[in-house]
Amino acid sequence: MGDIQSEFNKGGVGMISWEKALQLIFLNIKPLPAVKVDITRAVGMILAEDVYSKIQMPPFNKSAMDGYAVKFTDLVKTPVKLKCAGIIQAGCSFEKKIKPGQCVKIMTGAPVPSDVDCVVMIEDTRQLKSGYVEILKGGKQGENICVRGEDIRAGQKVLSRGTLLFASHVSLLASVGRCFVKVIRKPRVAVLNTGSEIIPAGGKLGKNKLYNSNGPQLQALLNIDNIESCFLGIAKDEPKAMKAAVKKGIRYDMLLISGGVSMGDYDLVPEILEKSGVKKIFHKVKIKPGKPVFFGTKNNTAVFGVPGNPVSNFTAYHLLIRPAIHKMLGYTDCNPKLYEGIVTRQINKKTGRKHFIPITISSKAGRYYMTPLSGHGSADIFTLSKSDGFMIVEEDVKNVATNSIKSFITWKKI
Repeated sequence: MGDIQSEFNKGGVGMISWEKALQLIFLNIKPLPAVKVDITRAVGMILAEDVYSKIQMPPFNKSAMDGYAVKFTDLVKTPVKLKCAGIIQAGCSFEKKIKPGQCVKIMTGAPVPSDVDCVVMIEDTRQLKSGYVEILKGGKQGENICVRGEDIRAGQKVLSRGTLLFASHVSLLASVGRCFVKVIRKPRVAVLNTGSEIIPAGGKLGKNKLYNSNGPQLQALLNIDNIESCFLGIAKDEPKAMKAAVKKGIRYDMLLISGGVSMGDYDLVPEILEKSGVKKIFHKVKIKPGKPVFFGTKNNTAVFGVPGNPVSNFTAYHLLIRPAIHKMLGYTDCNPKLYEGIVTRQINKKTGRKHFIPITISSKAGRYYMTPLSGHGSADIFTLSKSDGFMIVEEDVKNVATNSIKSFITWKKI
């Protein structure tokens, strides 16, 4: 890590490995500030405070089910007939004293009177005439009673700072009376497309023009991650227009620029970013597809320039942009999740770069199987649409044999 930082301090590095690119991203992005949000909006966010309960849970002895609250001493011999002294609903209390030979009907969640010590399920009873109930089976002392404070003690820490919040945590927060909670706020992300040949989807497709697929794709990927985005439009390959769009974008926490980052005469993005005060961290990563990806920062804004081909866009998001977003969100492990699977057919590739090959994924007997898809490069959206993930093949590997085991990433539930 120190070597990477030294290279960065010298003003950026050349083409680097995926692993080093991730290290540089994590070094140069910090978690965003904490905000207070309604607990129902906190799912998927990182808790920015320790949460303590001010109350005991349950706050009183309560019935775990519908049935009859009885004295255990009346159940020495069953079946036994007991006089029903009344009914206790959830949210209500019972003020009468329950005498030996009596019981009281009780609903789930209702408070259990102090002079009874067992709740018999309603399935183990039979209603008789004249207000009597027959207890068919004897229970244990304390059975079906949730004891005050048995789940949570007053003053107990119930959630720790750094917890990734799920719906079950929302229920816990609500149960201890919390309506709001501090979390790491979500990043504000701007998406900018570049290219004089690009027009919005739905428009009239003129000669030598292409529909904009990258903008909707990046916004959809952000949406999957519950990140709202602002689309800045399509900037033509012309310095003035592009610089104006970049100026707007660097006001956000993250700016994603699609296209214009390679080595062509009209690939103006790196130069425009430099003139806009963006400090280059790296430009070019030893991956296929997606080699020309750019990453830099200006103040607290992270800037990614990704190649204009759709598959490269998609790959860069999963390999680099999503990890950066997770770092902003305060995740402790921001690396992409890797799985292992068995290759179903042999493939060959060129050495020199780590390849991310589109695959379909199946499972059998607890193992994953990967079938590489044949495509036509980083512009082949159709092949990408049929894939379930990317198989990862190391840069020095030329041939991948059938039945070999390789790592893969996926964006689908497997």
